[in-house]
Amino acid sequence: MIRAGHVGGIVTWNRDDFAELGVEWYVPEDTEWDEKGRTMISHIYVSYDATITSIQFGYYENEALVLSERHGPPDNPGNFSTEFVTVKLVQDEYVTGLSGNEDLLGGICNLTFHTNLGKHGPIGKFKDNYPSGSKVFDSEIRDRRGFGGFFGSYNSNGLSSIGIYVSPTASSEKVVESENVGLSQRLVAPFQ
Repeated sequence: MIRAGHVGGIVTWNRDDFAELGVEWYVPEDTEWDEKGRTMISHIYVSYDATITSIQFGYYENEALVLSERHGPPDNPGNFSTEFVTVKLVQDEYVTGLSGNEDLLGGICNLTFHTNLGKHGPIGKFKDNYPSGSKVFDSEIRDRRGFGGFFGSYNSNGLSSIGIYVSPTASSEKVVESENVGLSQRLVAPFQ
């Protein structure tokens, strides 16, 4: 599987640069998370206020709904979300890409989940003037087998990055073409 496009990024700051300026600035450290191989997503739970604070996934395993860990900072009195959205994917729906916007400090302001049946979002706060612009990732997944799960990171402020795994798949026509490179033209038509 390949780690493909992502929205956001792990926050990296050089504390020494701020110290030279005589500025003490708390920079939260990121915690990475990984849902590689968990592909039968049925629900996506998103909490947000000014930025996306946490995300959690629901999967069907043995015909039961199983929840992933919640990916975001721990709940405490000073850190809670005011909004909560549940995205429910129908049985034949699967993720094909995602898009979103970042704020100046690297938090993700909103996310849109792209699927084979359309889009869910934007989820979160949306403005027309984000400094980073919108990041759109279309993995060109055209088959459920192509989606390989999610990965990302969060810090004490919320979700700082999210991306998807892509599992390359070939159509039967492409497989036949590549298997027969250099051989005589005995094939009349590709597999149907």
